[in-house]
Amino acid sequence: MKKIKNFKINIRPREISRILRKFLDVQELTIEAEEAVQRACYFYGHTIKPAVVYETFSKEATDFSLILPEITEKWVAVSPFVLTIGNCLKDEFEKKIDIFGQLTTKIVSAISADTLEQSKNFVQRLIAQEAKDEQCELSRAVEISENLDKLQSILPLEKINVSFDEQNKFNPSYTLAGVYYWFPVKKRRK
Repeated sequence: MKKIKNFKINIRPREISRILRKFLDVQELTIEAEEAVQRACYFYGHTIKPAVVYETFSKEATDFSLILPEITEKWVAVSPFVLTIGNCLKDEFEKKIDIFGQLTTKIVSAISADTLEQSKNFVQRLIAQEAKDEQCELSRAVEISENLDKLQSILPLEKINVSFDEQNKFNPSYTLAGVYYWFPVKKRRK
């Protein structure tokens, strides 16, 4: 099991603005909205505490039911992961709801979406390097929203302060679970 806490995530104001434009379904943000994004990125950048726990299991050692039907039988290993950016973003948002104006909720949602995506990319790079060392390549990340009790039986979620309720809702809410499948690299013919 590998656990990494407090790895560096850069909050990218341009990306947050792009996501916010998508949320609001507008071509351009107002100057006030752009300034609110800049302030929020600076302010919330210090509150995000990303953490991940993951493990790699060979196909032979896999006895849990995270195997998805859309994945071909050619995989040789699987790496389930759970990552979170914690509740700090939500807690700080609730304390300072009036600071960034009427778009605060949307800005916080955009920041959380981008930081979760960056965290997932970080985990993917780590696992991809391990797979490369074993002459394998990874599938795309397959998100898991069911069978979380199986996931909890193989990954120690308490080490990154993550839990879930009866409806399979994570706590903290800014949490993502998934798997990467390892496939052997195809050899090229000359």
